[in-house]
Amino acid sequence: MSQPDGRIAPIDQADPIKYTLGELVLYALRLGALGFGGPVALVGYMRRDLVERRRWISEAEYADGLALAQLAPGPLAAQLAMYLGYVQYRVRGAALVGAAFVAPAFLMVVALGWAYVRFGGLPWIQPRVLWRGRQRDRHRRGERL
Repeated sequence: MSQPDGRIAPIDQADPIKYTLGELVLYALRLGALGFGGPVALVGYMRRDLVERRRWISEAEYADGLALAQLAPGPLAAQLAMYLGYVQYRVRGAALVGAAFVAPAFLMVVALGWAYVRFGGLPWIQPRVLWRGRQRDRHRRGERL
């Protein structure tokens, strides 16, 4: 956003761009599915995408949400996503954005668990797990490794 004299307005002074709940939910779903690098990286992606690029969230709203997410115990990035949903769309927004952000990871774990049970474990990893178990048992009995 540029000012009348052609300068680019700071993030806080730029007019916020309107966005729908559906757009925010789709963003959270995409970030939850494709985001990589842990909670600090995901929080950085949210700032870059929602504050700097899309300008859906103001710098002050983001900073407030990040501070609250850091104070509360639990998953930092998911809590920040829920707060950002709450900013414009209150409880409904927080619930939908939070569910969209967490759903991909939940579904991946369920799919991996199903595959593990369905196919009887992972044959290529069982010898390694069993070796560590035998090593631990020998250590507990006081045998020399």
